[in-house]
Amino acid sequence: MRELMRELLSANLFVTGIILTVASILVFYGTIYLLTYTNLGKKLGFLVTGAGVSAWWTIGSLLFVLYAPRGPRPADIEGLNAFEIRIIPITFMLVSAIVFVAFLVALKQYEETQERADL
Repeated sequence: MRELMRELLSANLFVTGIILTVASILVFYGTIYLLTYTNLGKKLGFLVTGAGVSAWWTIGSLLFVLYAPRGPRPADIEGLNAFEIRIIPITFMLVSAIVFVAFLVALKQYEETQERADL
């Protein structure tokens, strides 16, 4: 079994990279959700995890946009200019900020329904 897994993973490095990336994302965010699920419950744990992760994405991409690699650029090398390097992080920052706001709105609605249920 061990040799079969080694052959499968070493056959195509692109597929291996995708499998490991997806697995690491699931493990990382899954453990955060598991901790909030045990302490806050299913719905509130999901909302808090989503808000926290999307805020973390927003801050991380903002930092990359502000402090992307800089320095003297060699004259004989063609490549992306300073703005073109930041297009993808700017897009990611905007999308993650929108997702963060959506989670905040959902948290507010959840809080209001809990207050109505308590009355």
